Amino acid sequence: MKRSWRVQMAATMAALLAAAAVAAPSGAAGTAGVSAGCTPKTNIEAIVDDSGSMSITDESRLRVQAMGLLINTLPPKTFLGAVEFGSSGFETPAASTVFPPEPVGPNGVAMKTALEAVINADSGATDYNSAFAKADADDPTSQARIFLTDGGHNEGAYNEAHLAHNVPTYVIGFGTGLTLEEDRARLQKIATDTGGQVFQLEDNTQLQPVMNKIGAALTCQTPPREFKDLLKQGQSKTHTIAVGASTKTLQIALSWASASDVFKLGRLKLIAKGKIIAAGRPKIAKLKVKKTSSATFAVAKISGLRKGTLRFSVKAAKIGSGEPKVQLTTQVGPGSGK
Repeated sequence: MKRSWRVQMAATMAALLAAAAVAAPSGAAGTAGVSAGCTPKTNIEAIVDDSGSMSITDESRLRVQAMGLLINTLPPKTFLGAVEFGSSGFETPAASTVFPPEPVGPNGVAMKTALEAVINADSGATDYNSAFAKADADDPTSQARIFLTDGGHNEGAYNEAHLAHNVPTYVIGFGTGLTLEEDRARLQKIATDTGGQVFQLEDNTQLQPVMNKIGAALTCQTPPREFKDLLKQGQSKTHTIAVGASTKTLQIALSWASASDVFKLGRLKLIAKGKIIAAGRPKIAKLKVKKTSSATFAVAKISGLRKGTLRFSVKAAKIGSGEPKVQLTTQVGPGSGK
């Protein structure tokens, strides 16, 4: 299906605006980057590739962690469902339910438990047709989809299954199984046809930050400001971000690639006119901090903010993966208010 030049131009401009928001050296969080006509998606279906090749391209199962980060950061009333897919040669049917569409607030723990139990790279080849068909059957009223894969469709002819239920589809493709131009073009087409966006990644290490960006887009949040630090054990890095007068809450998400490493967020201070006006410690106006974490990510929801500059530090508390230095991605955005 061909898209008009106007739709293509709009998608290009949206991508450029998002990139500019991430790359900007400074700016007030929560003040720009969201279309005035954006409607938050309250019913989302995730389609997760669990083919055998994932045992190589995502041995550490960062796709499970990325889904966990999404669950932790979506608004509590948002419905989320998930299916896994591979091929019927190894599993009948080729796609199956991981968990049905339910609100993430009361069901988040069960959702993450199901992902841990089911996503094991044991589903054979890669059948896009079955993947989209199962997602549509499980959640025929979904308002958006997330499609994650490490390979091209290789089970017969692809029948444009993404168009049967045409809703914005955010596509994540990664790994050496997506080097053919035909496969990359198909992922781009799925995103373009549905009014979504495609993320072509070299490997699995950026699955969590990308999923966080997608969560922000789906809920009409300003794209998160992003910092990347290469840290050795015990090393810290301080960052600052401007806080606008209308910004009362922010979300800080840390993500990294190995469960053997541990990173910490600390030294939160809100500064105005050179003075500390709030901090995450007593004897001063208190910032409220709610933290959640997993093996490869940590999320802090900061409330009690007012106009000023938020300063914080990130620290490599433990580097157990054997690398001298490890990359940490820190993303700061409005968050869901959860």
